[in-house]
Amino acid sequence: MKNVILSVLVVCGFGFISAQEEEKRDTIRIKTMNREITIKIDDDGSSQLEVKRRRNSYSNLNFWQGLDFGVNGYFMDDDFGINNDPNNIHMELNYGRSFILNLNFAEYHTGLIGEKFRVTTGLGLRFNRYAFKNRNTTLKFNDTEVFPVVDSINSFDKNFMNITYLSAPLFFTLVPGKNPHNSIRISAGAVLNYRIGSRIKQRYEINGQKVRERNRGHYHINPFLLDAGVRIGFSDFSVFANYGLNYLFERNKGPQYTPFSLGLSWTL
Repeated sequence: MKNVILSVLVVCGFGFISAQEEEKRDTIRIKTMNREITIKIDDDGSSQLEVKRRRNSYSNLNFWQGLDFGVNGYFMDDDFGINNDPNNIHMELNYGRSFILNLNFAEYHTGLIGEKFRVTTGLGLRFNRYAFKNRNTTLKFNDTEVFPVVDSINSFDKNFMNITYLSAPLFFTLVPGKNPHNSIRISAGAVLNYRIGSRIKQRYEINGQKVRERNRGHYHINPFLLDAGVRIGFSDFSVFANYGLNYLFERNKGPQYTPFSLGLSWTL
């Protein structure tokens, strides 16, 4: 019997345990937040252990917490044009190397209207990489604007603008199915992002030696970025799309480009 109890403790971890015995006193059921454990004891003293994951609870669903990865860029005009601004050719992006990576590490959600319509918030770290196509131009800034500077000597192997944000979402989610774990999820809302770091990163060669430069600065990037966001998912995976409700750079200090991102999310 000691071995049975020890096995139960290993499976349950630190979860809250409640147990009940049937009238025949040969079956014990133990319920945690997301598992149900059944122990059957035969007349000869032998036992059988069965563990089932509970699939009818909203409490162990995640709509935000997890990893996001996708393409990252910005629209250069109001007609959703990309790489089409003749006045700022140095800002054209290589979309094959521009990406977004989110580590969404905290989540809280609760039913708003019943259990199927829920509201979600949380925290995450967001990393945006904008890879420039131009291999001879870098960005500089002064007190009033951000502007291009041509390097007539070096040709960059890498020419990136990296921005890190702290993100907080507010999503409203519909889970229409009877079983929440086997139902599609549709979320819409907004994500507020606070810039905590930005830099220009470049790599080039001089006399056969690779040189890496990292120039930190604000580059007049908006300290707050507000996104409209949509997520559609099933099981542990979702597709997401974000559209900036304000510009990437501060008004009148840089090009008025609207950031966007889209990709896949894996909820943990």
